[in-house]
Amino acid sequence: MNVNYKPIVPQQKLYKNIVNQIRKMILSGELKKGDQLPSERDMAQQFGVSRTAVREAIKSLSEIGLIDIMVGRGTFVANNTADRIVESVNLLLDVEKVVKEDLHYARKVLEAPIAKLAAKNRKQENIDQLQFLIEKMEKSKNHTKKFIEVDMEFHVELAKASGNSAFVVLTQAIMQILRSDLTFVLNFQDQTETALSHHKKILKNIVSQDIEGAELAMQSHMHQVGNVLESQREEK
Repeated sequence: MNVNYKPIVPQQKLYKNIVNQIRKMILSGELKKGDQLPSERDMAQQFGVSRTAVREAIKSLSEIGLIDIMVGRGTFVANNTADRIVESVNLLLDVEKVVKEDLHYARKVLEAPIAKLAAKNRKQENIDQLQFLIEKMEKSKNHTKKFIEVDMEFHVELAKASGNSAFVVLTQAIMQILRSDLTFVLNFQDQTETALSHHKKILKNIVSQDIEGAELAMQSHMHQVGNVLESQREEK
C-alpha cells in the first residue's frame, strides 16, 4: 500500500514558550528595567511547568541579555539591554571583518536621516548636551584622539535626539569599531578644524529645526570623512 506520511512537527520546547512570554512582557513594558522576577519555584507554579523548564528559560534570557542573575539576590530585568545589543552588533561586525569603506557607506545611509529626525524631534536636553560636546571639541581640536572621542559622542547624542532607539544602538556599534581604528585617527589629525565647522553647522540646524539644513550639513560632513578614508587608501 502506497501511503504518504507527513512529517510531524515537534512542539516548541516548554522553556521557549516561557522565554517568548517574558520577552514580550519586557518589550511591552509590562516588565520594566530592574523589576525582579518571581523565584524559580513560584514561576514554575504560575507557568504550570517543571522547575527545569524555568531554569532553562532563565538561562536563555540571561544569555541574550534581557535579564541579570544576581547570586543571593534573585533574577532581574536587565538595566543595560542596549549595551548588550551594541556589544553583540559590534562583535558581529568584527567577526565578519567589515571593512572601513563598508562601514562608512553604512554611516552615510544612517547619518543623514538621523540628522533630519534630530532636527524635528530634539529636546532642550539634547541641545544642551550637543552644545557641551561642541565646546569639548573646541578645547581638544589639537589632540586628535580626544577630539574624535568627543566627535563620536556627538553623533551618538544626535541619534538619541532623533527619538529612534534603533539609530542609537546602530550608531553606538559603529562608533565602537571606529574607536579602535588607530589608522583612522592618525589620518584625521589635519581635519579637526573642518570637522568642528561641520558639527557647528549641524547643531545650528538642529537648534533651528531646519530639517533640510541638518541633512545637507550632515551629508557635507560625511563627504569629508569619506575623503579622509580615500586618502588613507591611496597612501597604502
